Formats: sequence, C-alpha cells, structure tokens
Amino acid sequence: MGSYVSWTVEEGIALITLDAREESVNVLNGDFLGELEEAARALRSEKEVQAAVVSSAKEKGFIAGADIHEIEGVENAAEGAALARKGQQIFALWNALPFPVVAAIHGHCLGGGTEFALACHYRIAAEDATVGLPEVKLGILPGFGGTQRLPRLISIEKTLGIILTGRTVKAGEAERIGLVDRLVPADGLRHEATVLAREAAIDSRHLDRARKRKNKGLRAWLLEKNPLGRSFLFKKARHDTAGKTGGNYPAPLRALEVIRKGLEVSIEEGLRIEAEALGQLIVTPECKNLIHVYLLSRRPKKGAGVKCHPREIHRAAVLGAGVMGGGIAQLLAARGIPVLLKDLREEAVEAGLEQARKIFRQQAEKRGGDPDKVAEKMNRITGSTEYGQIGEADMVVEAVVEKMSVKQAVLQEVEPLLKESAVFATNTSALSVSELQSVSERPGNVGGMHFFNPVHRMPLVEIIRGEKTDDQTIATLFAAARNLGKTPIVVTDRPGFLVNRLLVAYLIEACLLTESGVSWQTIDHRAEEFGMPMGPFRLIDEVGIDIATEVGRTLTRAFSHLRKSPFLDRLAESDLLGKKGGLGFYRYEKKKREEPNPDIEQVLGAHSSRNASEDDWRRLLLVMVNEAARCLDEGIVAHPEDIDTGVVFGTGFPPFRGGLCRWADSQGLPDLVKEMDALSARLGERFVPAGFVKTREGFYTDRVHTGRFE
Repeated sequence: MGSYVSWTVEEGIALITLDAREESVNVLNGDFLGELEEAARALRSEKEVQAAVVSSAKEKGFIAGADIHEIEGVENAAEGAALARKGQQIFALWNALPFPVVAAIHGHCLGGGTEFALACHYRIAAEDATVGLPEVKLGILPGFGGTQRLPRLISIEKTLGIILTGRTVKAGEAERIGLVDRLVPADGLRHEATVLAREAAIDSRHLDRARKRKNKGLRAWLLEKNPLGRSFLFKKARHDTAGKTGGNYPAPLRALEVIRKGLEVSIEEGLRIEAEALGQLIVTPECKNLIHVYLLSRRPKKGAGVKCHPREIHRAAVLGAGVMGGGIAQLLAARGIPVLLKDLREEAVEAGLEQARKIFRQQAEKRGGDPDKVAEKMNRITGSTEYGQIGEADMVVEAVVEKMSVKQAVLQEVEPLLKESAVFATNTSALSVSELQSVSERPGNVGGMHFFNPVHRMPLVEIIRGEKTDDQTIATLFAAARNLGKTPIVVTDRPGFLVNRLLVAYLIEACLLTESGVSWQTIDHRAEEFGMPMGPFRLIDEVGIDIATEVGRTLTRAFSHLRKSPFLDRLAESDLLGKKGGLGFYRYEKKKREEPNPDIEQVLGAHSSRNASEDDWRRLLLVMVNEAARCLDEGIVAHPEDIDTGVVFGTGFPPFRGGLCRWADSQGLPDLVKEMDALSARLGERFVPAGFVKTREGFYTDRVHTGRFE
C-alpha cells in the first residue's frame, strides 16, 4: 500500500481509497499517477475481485485535479504531449479492467479527477458533489482523455457546455445529463457505490439502458445523430466561443476542434489528437499567464503576512444601507453570518434589504437553486434604524457616504457600543484610515476593507493598514475577506491605496490624450482590443463621472507628479453622471444598444484630430507600470504579486496577460524604461522611471521564488 492509493477486498469487491497522506486534498502529481498505475496492474491479477469501488478519504472531495506546478514546469510541446499520453495510458488501464469499476464521488471532482472518473465504468455521486473540467481556465484542455470520453458518454451539446467554459456541474445536473449514473445522500455513498458495483457485476445491461435514455430526444437526434445537425452544432459553438474569447484565449477553440475530430475517429486516435493539442497549448504564453493568475488567487491562503491569529467573526454589522452596504450585508449573510444592516432612514434600510434580496434571487435563478432559500438567507439580515444588538458584533463594516467628517462621527458614535475585541472596518475607496483612527479610542482595532462594486461579483478586497492598525486587526479583516470568498491584498494607507491610484493615473492619462486631439472612442477600442473588459471612458461612466472626477482631484492633489486634466474639471461641471444618470460618454437607454454621446465633444472643448495609435495605448499602460513601481518603492504593497492581484481581480486587467507586472516583464522591462525616458522628456515627471524599475531586468527577477508564491 502506497502513500496515495490503498485497497482491501471484501466479499469480491475491491474497495480502493485515494488519500494523499500529506495533503488536505487529492491532487494528481507524478507519484500519485504512478501509484494509480501500480494499483490497476495489481488489481488485474486479483482473481477473486468481481467489481471495484474507488472513493476518496479526503473530506473536501474526490480529486481536485492535476498538480498545477507540474503543468507550470512543462517547457516544450513534446514534454506536454508525453505528460498527457502518460495520464491517458494509466486511466486506460483502469478502463480496461475485466470487472466493473465504480467511482464514488463526493465534494469536488475536477480536471484530472473527472477524467479518472470518466475512465471508470460507472459513477455515483453524493448530493454535495461538483464535477468539472476547468482546464480551459488555465489555457489548456483536458488531456487525460476528457475531450474524448465525455462526448461519448453524454450529449455533444452538454459536453461543449462543460469543456469550452470550464464550468462546474452540480450533482443533480450531472445525474440528469448522464455524467453520473446515480445520486445518493453523502452518508450512504460508499454503501450505495458497493450496491451499484454488485449490480454491474451481475448484469450491467439495465444500467447501460438507463444511461442511454438520458440522451434520447428529438433535439439530440437533430443536432447530433446526423451530419448536418452535428455540423451546425459545432459551427454555432465555434462562433459563440470566438465571440466570448475575442481571439485572446486559444484553448476553448482548440478543445472544440479536438472534440470534433475525435468523434470522427477511434477513441485511440482521438486520444492521440488530444495529447498533441495539450502539448502545444501548455507552452503558450496564455497558459503560463493563466497559471500565474490561478496561483495569485491561491496566494491569500498563506495569510496576511502577520504572525497573529485572526479573531473569529460570528456576527457582524454594516452601517450604511446603500448599494455597497446592501451588497456587503448580502455577502455576509450568504456565508452564514448574521448581520445588522443599519441606516438613519427607514426607506434606506428597505432599499438595502431589497438590494440584498435582489442578489439572492438572481443567484438562485442562475444556479437553479430553491427560491425558498432566499427567504432563509434574508432572515440572517436584520434591517434597522437603531443600533440594537450591535454590541454582539465581532466586525463592523462602515459604508456611509464618502466624507471623512461623516465617517469619523459614525465611528465615535458606535465605538462605545462595541465590545473591546470588535474590529471596525471602513469601506472607503480613497479616504485616509489613519485620519479616521485619530478620533478612535481603540485605533488598533480600526482598519480599511475596500470592497469593489458590485460587491457580489468583484473578487478583490483591499485590506488597508492605518498608522495605528494592529496586526491582529489586519489578520482578522484578511481572514474575513477570504471567508467571504474574496481575494484580499494588504495595502498601506496612502491616497487611492493601490487599485484606485493605478486606475486614476490611467484614466487621467486617457483624458490628457483626448485633450491632445486623440479620439476618445478609439482609445476605448484600443483598450478592448488589448483585452480590457471596457475602455477608460466607459469605465468613467461605470464608476460615475462625479466620483471619478472627485477621486482624480484628490489624487492629483496628493501626488505632484500626476498632472491635472482640465477635461476632468469640465466634466465635473457638466450635468453628466455616466451610466447611473443615463448619459455620459455613452448613452444608456433601456433595451437599446449603448451608443457614443455626440454631445461629449462640447464638454471636451476640442474635436478629435486622429485615431489612437499603438503608441498612444502603450502610453496608458506605461503610466500604470510606473505608478505600480512607485507603489512598490513606497511600500504601498510588498510584492509585484500584489500589483498583479489588484489589477486582475480589481480592474479586470486581462487574465491571459497575467497582470500588469507580468505584462511589463513580457515586454522587457529595460525596453519599457527606455520608452518611459523618452516620454518623460516630452510629457514630464509622471514618466520618469521609478526606482524599482531602473536597474531591474523585470518585476519578478532577482527573487528566490520567481512567481511561484512558495
């Protein structure tokens, strides 16, 4: 018995247990795969075995996927293809065993775990199981047989919906589409899997007939059982996928072609095609960058970088029931934390509760959940104009109007009502946490927790350390953000913190370009072509023109190297509010496509004389790169990983580029410094290279663990 795979034989049934002894979850690395191979060969020679059940000893699930670091370490296509062939061959040994093998799945079953389950003859799932093939999110495709076995098991349409998006499938849906054969309660999984194994050993025909019935129907026949329907299906999938990826993510389109070609040949030939494609994708820049982003998302598991243990959060309060406050309350309630939502006015409280209820409803509709669960979750939120039981709160999040005097008044009012261990977090986007602390009796318990709008969708939370914030408060806020499903980074208390400081530099530079005669619409087009979710002017509309201009003024006052934009001042004086007012750089009308607002030229005060060039777009990127370097020089954040985490999860910087620092390194940082020198001679101090980048080969060079976050 090895460190990963063990088994016993009971009354003719081999009970196989997967358990990576030194890990919290099962991850398929080279050693794990080796033991799976040894186990398959040994079981083949066990004469008394009539059937087998494979289950996991891990509480969290079956198999979490392949080892990301082993994927990251592949350096050439031949090595990648060989890795795929090895996995395929090992899983094929299990598929070729002379008795039925049942995969008993609970919790997460992802990537290589799902491919192993597909190689087994039958699958039974606990009600808590989730199954998926998320490889496209890492810039690759399922390479251990997933692209070939899944479309031979379930409908092609369902296969494409799973593989091309990388989405996970809950147990109920998996059973309906035939991905698993039976669905059972978690506490009966092993027993029911053994029952299924015995049934299959005696006579499997009724099981096979039941599986086929799930994929019958007129739609399946029209789309999959004739050449014209199948051709239409793949053509539509190709069109939809190309539109969603914008040509920036090669893996989904390649996976589509591998599935299509594989269905035209034998499974053996299909596996060869799959392995070759995996090898080619695994060495692409997109794959390496997406792995980098994945590792960024896992990095907060290491904690906030302080030696204190966080306090536990059992109850919370949110002060201010606006859009942000309602969103934060919803997030807390969704994670099972009772929360008080308090505002001065009853109508504001009701609006905040409705905001939370709306999010719960949308999530229930999207995920196919029980609408009755909405009421259950809403019962965790108590709306009030009084402080009530706020003394029981372990954490208070302040989300009132963005004015220091108001925030200080709220803190002074509520602090005497709180227990001494309670932490107080201000959800500010730019105001000083240290200044807020100046009115506190317990400043060590006060920090910042900057959520991004919309709260339920944006992954990033900036945890802000004021001058007097103690380590345990930082640890507590960081852990709370993680428990809410967010990706936190710790930042020092300076105007704009990290993300807004970078964004404002970028947005101001876009306005300065426009003032020089560059078409603002073509700047937005350049941004979208680069992979940004939207251009800078559409972003100003989304944020709100009033907010964007106020934050811009705050930061240009705080940092003398940032040049003021007269255009922003004129915007502030206009009646335009952006999306929330229905009119900004674009027109926002219900049921109509958003169109540019022609009246914006009057605010601009000058007409565009040329379209944005590649050099213009690089200028916007370079001002952000230099500002990021300044943030590292000033200790706003500690590592380039914090920069990349901030821009990817807080601004939508294209994940396939890996983040701002990763992009700069791909361009050659010394070359970018030369570009900055040239721009500084023409445009001034903001482009004078910061100390961090002057003598380095890259943001991630001269480090013991380059980008690996060990």
